[in-house]
Amino acid sequence: MWDFGVTTVSVFLVVILAVLWLSTRRAPGLPPGPPLLPFVGNALSMGTDPRVLFKNLRQKYGDIFSLYVFHKPLIVLNGYSVLKEAIVKNADVFSDRPHSFLSDFILKGKGIVGTSGDLWHEQRRFALNTLREFGAGRTIMEDKIHEEIAHFVLALDEQKGQGFDIQRLVQNAVSNIMCSIVFGKRFEYTDSVFIKFLKAMDDTFQSSTTSGLLNVFPLVRFLPGDPFRFRNTMANVDIVNNLLIHPFIKNHLNDHDDENRDDFIHVYLKEMRHRQQKQETTTLDLENLTQTVSDLFAAGSETTSTTIRWALVFFLNYPDVQEKCFQEILENVGQSRRPSMKDKTNLPYVGATVLEVLRFADIAPTAVPHAVAQDVQFRGYTFPKGVTVMLNLDSVLQDKDVWGDPQNFRPNRFLDGEGKIQKREEFIPFSLGRRICLGESMARMELFLFLTTMIQKFRFVPVNGKRPSMDGIMGFTHSPNEFKVKAIPRN
Repeated sequence: MWDFGVTTVSVFLVVILAVLWLSTRRAPGLPPGPPLLPFVGNALSMGTDPRVLFKNLRQKYGDIFSLYVFHKPLIVLNGYSVLKEAIVKNADVFSDRPHSFLSDFILKGKGIVGTSGDLWHEQRRFALNTLREFGAGRTIMEDKIHEEIAHFVLALDEQKGQGFDIQRLVQNAVSNIMCSIVFGKRFEYTDSVFIKFLKAMDDTFQSSTTSGLLNVFPLVRFLPGDPFRFRNTMANVDIVNNLLIHPFIKNHLNDHDDENRDDFIHVYLKEMRHRQQKQETTTLDLENLTQTVSDLFAAGSETTSTTIRWALVFFLNYPDVQEKCFQEILENVGQSRRPSMKDKTNLPYVGATVLEVLRFADIAPTAVPHAVAQDVQFRGYTFPKGVTVMLNLDSVLQDKDVWGDPQNFRPNRFLDGEGKIQKREEFIPFSLGRRICLGESMARMELFLFLTTMIQKFRFVPVNGKRPSMDGIMGFTHSPNEFKVKAIPRN
């Protein structure tokens, strides 16, 4: 039998109570927030939809508050003025990414999403310039989008007005655009390699919420049965890399043509060799190319396809909006030719509808987390170096003081008195500052061309008169529930 003295037991109890007390205390200077439970902090109250929690906490604690996910603090910023002051006016401090087990383990400090410093700056600047060039005077991007839309329209037409789940078809088309831009090749929708690639990407996105606990407790990855899907995630990363990215990079290396600037890998390899020949210090290398390509797919496929699916949800719930878009297209484009980006200025209501879809769908309500590069004082609070900073974009896109009736789907809010598109500073579905979404310009082009052509060619109606739910599901993105739609060809 163990024989503990009264003093030993007392000391033990004091230590336990002290640990419990300390685990419920915020670090000095942090913004206010809800009370902390011992060891778990606020983890048990996070829920599946952060928008609900953040809205309630903002009402109680103001535009800046803090939470603890177990032992790790995070700070949430709300409202346009706060977000702009932090990540635009103080971009040098607020543009880092937080370190996490998954990003560090998978990315290994590579790519353009999870990194900071010189590596991130060079990779992002190169990617932005290349995509901008593709979308500007050379019209490479628009041509590739049009090519894929033609296949998409044929696939829609094959449905012959029958009700079907459009989710996979939209994702096939948008992912194929990325394949064409990045690899210089599109796939048939029935291609086995393409199907396996998309399944691995889907599975990774769907696992993101479950695997997030690994960032707090990395050791749980060793639990039997893979309950937090770590091994599953790593297997999917290997599939994406080994099935598509590595083979295409290898093919481009073996058959590289400096005159071919029609896909991202060719342009990257040409610039990489150019800088190496000049003996310049550069982060452009094959390992970073692999991760950058993966980042482009993550940024450019899931989000755009989700937005198109939301647009269909809104068209089914607001048939008058769909019909008004069609009448504008009919008057300014007709039905005998395909719409182009040159038509955009003549289709202000269609443009306003695209903007309202992006605002209302709110597919990335908290964006990708930021971090501060150093200890900083901001609006009276202390942000310790490396702390995770969440940008609550939802607090801006759904702000009643900005939009009046944000709960209503109303494209006219983006039109001025003359019926022209009016820019709204608070329209930030792609975030803002230096970390603004890399694929914004491409996404805007895809959405305009896809939705304009879809409405030009088809009338979308609910199956059996049942309109899809306007409530979404929170995961990697805020996506609509599954729904079926009839695509009726217009005469």
